[in-house]
Amino acid sequence: MYPEAGLRQHRLGWRRPYTALVSDTVSLDDFGLGFDPADGRATREALALLGHAPNRTMGQNFLVNRQARDRICDVAALGGADSVLEIGPGLGSLSAELARRAARTVAIEKDPRFAAFLREKLPPARFRLVEGDALRVGWDELSLPEHNVKVVANLPYSASKPLLRRLLEEWRWHFSTVTVMVQREVADRLTAAPDGEHYGPMALMATLHTHARREFDVAAGSFMPPPTVTSSVVHLVIRAAPAVELRSEPFFWHVVRAAFGQRRKQLGNTLRAVQSDRDKLKAALESCSIDPQRRGETLSLPEFAALSHALLDL
Repeated sequence: MYPEAGLRQHRLGWRRPYTALVSDTVSLDDFGLGFDPADGRATREALALLGHAPNRTMGQNFLVNRQARDRICDVAALGGADSVLEIGPGLGSLSAELARRAARTVAIEKDPRFAAFLREKLPPARFRLVEGDALRVGWDELSLPEHNVKVVANLPYSASKPLLRRLLEEWRWHFSTVTVMVQREVADRLTAAPDGEHYGPMALMATLHTHARREFDVAAGSFMPPPTVTSSVVHLVIRAAPAVELRSEPFFWHVVRAAFGQRRKQLGNTLRAVQSDRDKLKAALESCSIDPQRRGETLSLPEFAALSHALLDL
């Protein structure tokens, strides 16, 4: 418990302890929280109560837009039987609504003050807080089902790319959908098409393992403090099987990384990192009907898959 809470409850409007049982029809006010964590004033006062200033290096930008919060949950299409994983809940601006809509929500929070705050405020029957780094926490620590979990999160901007890689490369087997808010630049990379300025390994990862769709943008003024960029919500539906067959996924990514390592150079040069013999490299490219003068950013996912197989056979 926070020693100051009894003196300051009136400022946050906490009318009663957070012990209310939850149903699918209750409002956030009836939910027992006593204040809406997606409200700007309540967020400022909660931060003051904790004696905490947002840490920009940890990507702490708190969502204070109820409409955006509700739209995110709507996109995730949460039902009363769903299990949800949230990363970086902060003060619970998404958490309370997730716990209200879904059967079970598990959130990973790195900041110990926010972890303690959420443990006190959210009902353990519907919400579980795991304190730790989402890049290091093991799946078995989460007590979630093995399959059909839905991810819904406002990802910390400072770690959005490695978090997405972990979600889609290491944990995707556990998920049915992933609905995340990220920087617009990251959303551009996730949903980019070949031969575009944002096309690269992240788009290939998303296409290989998901059906990705950019849903809507969220202006900087919807956060506290406002970030320097616009945010976007992306919805990814996990594929039952990869979009293309890969004989060796590690080797496929070795080829992709080499092709984009020097973005403006031709494949006949960049792929020397994979196959140093020019004649063999040229033969592999030509066997896939790929001109050695093309650049990596022009290749589609099926072309990269075919090329990785040809190079693997050399």
